[in-house]
Amino acid sequence: METSLINQLKEKLLAEKKKLAEQLEAMTQERTFDKDKVQVKWKELGNKEEDNAVEVANFQDSISLERDLEVNLERIENALAKIEAGQYGICEHCGNDIEEARLRAYPEATLCLKCTAQQKA
Repeated sequence: METSLINQLKEKLLAEKKKLAEQLEAMTQERTFDKDKVQVKWKELGNKEEDNAVEVANFQDSISLERDLEVNLERIENALAKIEAGQYGICEHCGNDIEEARLRAYPEATLCLKCTAQQKA
């Protein structure tokens, strides 16, 4: 794979990593984001039973969103580690190169299209 393409994808991954970290930091109780110590903010809406139900629903939604963001951040960090190790763009299942178009669309991909299709079948 060309170095220029890897550099482009690395920049894309770094930008997405920064965005995800900012989103996670905004929804946590801590001043700075630490992915191992994330704790979603609890928003007090009032003392009525309806308010409490909304608080619980919002908190559950936040926990789900937090987990999704953490998973995406972990995928990006893994892709960046592979770039540094010289293993980026190689399918984890078959060992072939991951298609360039796939990496451009989804730079944190770990499987080629063929292996992805096999896993979904």
